[in-house]
Amino acid sequence: MSDGSRGDGGTGDGGTGEDGTGDGEAELESSLRKELRHRLRPLTGIVPRGQERAVTPLELLYDLTYVIAFAAAAEELTAAVAEGHAASGVGAYLFAIFAVGWAWLNFTWYTSAYGNDDALFRVATIVQMVGVVVLIFGLPQSFHDAAEGLSPNNLLVVVGYVVMRVPLMLLWLRAARHDEEHRKSAIAYAITIAIAQTGWLLIAIVPMPALVAVLALIALVLAEMAARVVIENGLGWTPWNASHIAERFGLLTLICLGEVVAATVRAVAVLTEEQGWSVAAVMIAASGLVLAAGLWWAYYLVPSGVILRRWPERVFAWRYTHLPLFAAIPAVGAGLRLAAEALEGGELSLLQIAVALVVPVASVIVLVFVLWSVLVRSWDLTHLPLLVVTLVPLAAAVVVAAIASEGSPFDPEHLGDLGALVVVIGLVALSVVVEVVGHELVGYPHTVRALERQARGSLPQFMRE
Repeated sequence: MSDGSRGDGGTGDGGTGEDGTGDGEAELESSLRKELRHRLRPLTGIVPRGQERAVTPLELLYDLTYVIAFAAAAEELTAAVAEGHAASGVGAYLFAIFAVGWAWLNFTWYTSAYGNDDALFRVATIVQMVGVVVLIFGLPQSFHDAAEGLSPNNLLVVVGYVVMRVPLMLLWLRAARHDEEHRKSAIAYAITIAIAQTGWLLIAIVPMPALVAVLALIALVLAEMAARVVIENGLGWTPWNASHIAERFGLLTLICLGEVVAATVRAVAVLTEEQGWSVAAVMIAASGLVLAAGLWWAYYLVPSGVILRRWPERVFAWRYTHLPLFAAIPAVGAGLRLAAEALEGGELSLLQIAVALVVPVASVIVLVFVLWSVLVRSWDLTHLPLLVVTLVPLAAAVVVAAIASEGSPFDPEHLGDLGALVVVIGLVALSVVVEVVGHELVGYPHTVRALERQARGSLPQFMRE
């Protein structure tokens, strides 16, 4: 397995004068040709061995489009929970997040090796972005069907998903043609995508009971994920660059956190426009910012890039842990929006509102702990007490909500309900503060010690003495 793909081609030799002017002109011409001329380029040699692979503007635009899909799914989740369809809404939400997140993950893996930024690659990337937009248009029907007891896999969602994935299948075939060393793996990836997409399409167009359709989708998901394991272990890993992968996953996480801020601002803006500012509105606005900032801080306390460069074999569990993380973060924004909508009245109890906020925040915190664990591979109990202490305010928020709600709908006119909501939101925000402060005081030195032990253990005996 390589942790970097190979270079982007030659730079050309200019005539060399005594003052080096020729070399400078040749280097300038080569740089301009690479930046401005996007004709077809070979896929091999994109990153010279030992060098870093930077994220491109096209990749950032691609990521923004996908996060819009996450945000749209979170909006539908908010509406479903508010209307009393929590179970079906969560199911449709996880279905949508997996479809978008899985397509993003696979394409990101491809681009780390073969993202040469030529015209063909750019067009294929833009086509996938069109597919994301089509899928977004199918989400309202998907959530509605789920609420009616039907499969969330409607035809419009599937068409968008197919448009997202077929370009990647063609790009893998292109990689197989250009990279003889990894040809078998590239062809296997293309075949896997073709089979999976055929299955998704058949499930959407062939009449079948909803339970059968959902089980078939789960089987397809598990089969495709297992296929990657078989391909990588049996045929070999395609090239990838550790710094590039760590940065791409980190940036998508960052943009998702930005959506938490955006969801908070939208919800509070609507609330204050109708009712004016209140203590609860201020608390929701402040907590949204604290949650986004705290979860960002916590995520980047995991030294992903450093560890993946040193131990690239740890990327497998690390990258798959991000799939539920991409689901949990936008759901935090959905929980904050539900809290804001509760101030306008509704049928939800304070306990339901608290659970809608506590569950995604707790999920993000636990998943960050899992990311740290699969990378650092230190299984002692040093971090476990910190995790437990971080979750204590979240448990307290649920207890407060349970005592205050007594099973009745939340009443924004009742001072007791209003005060309890403020306390619940404050406790949820406190949890991320505890996580960050605790890690800075306890977690950081433990991480350093654990990695130093592993680094020494990987050295030959004579170098450890």
